[in-house]
Amino acid sequence: MNTGLFDILLADLPFVIADAVFTNPKYRGYRLPPLADTDMTQRQDMCVRHGIRIHDARSKVPSASLGLEGFQILDSPVHIDFSDRKLMTQGFYEHCAELVRDTTQCLLTLTMQHEFRTGFAGTESYARTVHADLCPYIEDLIQTQGSRHFAIFNVWRGTEPQQMIKDIPLALCDRRTVDTKDIVYADAWRRTNPRTRLVDCRLIHNEAQKWYYFPDLNPDEVLIFKQYDTREKNPALRTCFHTAFINPGTPGAAPRRRRSVEARVLAIFPEQESERNARVSEFKNQVPKFRLDGSISDWCHEVMQDWHVLEKESGKEKVMEIEPSSAYQ
Repeated sequence: MNTGLFDILLADLPFVIADAVFTNPKYRGYRLPPLADTDMTQRQDMCVRHGIRIHDARSKVPSASLGLEGFQILDSPVHIDFSDRKLMTQGFYEHCAELVRDTTQCLLTLTMQHEFRTGFAGTESYARTVHADLCPYIEDLIQTQGSRHFAIFNVWRGTEPQQMIKDIPLALCDRRTVDTKDIVYADAWRRTNPRTRLVDCRLIHNEAQKWYYFPDLNPDEVLIFKQYDTREKNPALRTCFHTAFINPGTPGAAPRRRRSVEARVLAIFPEQESERNARVSEFKNQVPKFRLDGSISDWCHEVMQDWHVLEKESGKEKVMEIEPSSAYQ
């Protein structure tokens, strides 16, 4: 990682300095327990707050891309009533799938699920801990015909038709500046009803990490960022770490509550792999099982209750077998 080169390239970019919540370095190499199952003392021990420099990605030349930094902004107007569930799971899902397919030149896409963020407690609260949503355990739930490689992308945008996102924007970390040793895997509860278990990624702060945001994201703009990619052997390159943050440069009269939606889109690529089981085993072995207290985690990634996918029984687990008929081609 050539941090000197990154510093030179960023020297003239505007930036803000804001707090972000990282993982305590003492948990390096261990599995974190679910925050919801810990007391306040444990939570405070697990988390460390750092001020980070977040650069204006709009001023970056060349612009950020999925292939390099792991995130990209696009102009993609959509006229939809986000409160209409049928429109969301049909028209909006197809819009997101087409957007990812056109951007990545993949073979097939399928929008699996979406979440709203309004700042209210519960499922719509902002995620203010630096994280990435998925880890190799997701591969227990997804199978593609022909053992094709796949990736999962987050499509993120505001939902207010006349309002830019000024406060509580999203900070995105250039994946090339993340050291694999700083990734900490964490057991977590996803706040569906009923709750489902997952294993995601957290991050230890490192001065080499380079952060960006897109100020004043307008209603016609959308962010796409990587959340998992079977083609990447380096765990740091498989995903884009991100967090919501309070923008200190937000004008006092600006809305203090951001309203946004994020959709998770599966992209299937033409490349096939002959040794999928061996690769998956290698990836999963990168995820520690031991917790700091010596206990062993038995958590897995359970099927999300609101995933919009084809499911079928496979032994004791439900597996999403993605077929061409269920995806947008």
